Amino acid sequence: MTLTLVFLLKKEVNDINSKSKIYFTKKAQEYTDSIKRDDSSPKREEISKEENNKDKNNNKEDKKSVIYVEKDANYEIDDLLKIMKQIDVKFATDNTKTILNFIKTYVTDDKDQLKKYDVLMEMKKYITEIGLFNIMVNDNPEEIEEITKKLRLMNEDIYMEFSSNRETFDVSEFCNYLDYEIGKCDPTIYVYVGDKKLNYNAINKKIQTKYSQDIYKGIKIVYLNKLYDYSLS
Repeated sequence: MTLTLVFLLKKEVNDINSKSKIYFTKKAQEYTDSIKRDDSSPKREEISKEENNKDKNNNKEDKKSVIYVEKDANYEIDDLLKIMKQIDVKFATDNTKTILNFIKTYVTDDKDQLKKYDVLMEMKKYITEIGLFNIMVNDNPEEIEEITKKLRLMNEDIYMEFSSNRETFDVSEFCNYLDYEIGKCDPTIYVYVGDKKLNYNAINKKIQTKYSQDIYKGIKIVYLNKLYDYSLS
């Protein structure tokens, strides 16, 4: 239900963007055209008469300026504001409820997965402490062998899964492999919001709230390297 609502409202947001561009382009063109008018135009004459009247009445109270606005402009702006209000009403979703439902539906406490995550992080930390660049430029076969031996001892299965189809060990490719596998096992629930004031970390110890300027309404959730979009972007 939530995802269906999201898709419908995204269409309305696109309509607003389109109408906004048309409106402001139109007003910019009207402003440019008004600058190009010569001094003999009716509006110029009105301005001149107004200035003459002001000179003749210096000792009188200043009169308030009158600004004429085209009615069409008001109609177009009112139409845009009306649509935006409709979106705010229709998309008045409860983010907290959405997150709780997500946790109930998708989040699991897989002990094997958590164990693999810890090992992957340990491998990444080991390489980081030595220095990726230092390993890449190291031309000492014995030192490289010692590093790979240490990685195998941490977890033989993970190391072999990476190196099974490779003739040589490439530490840069191995780091990319680790990052990808870490994402697949990461127990953190990343909640992306469009308002910096929002924070949902207190809901669950696994949640980490992050700000995203691309979100207009709602939230996005990233969990186990998968994106769940409950937003208008």
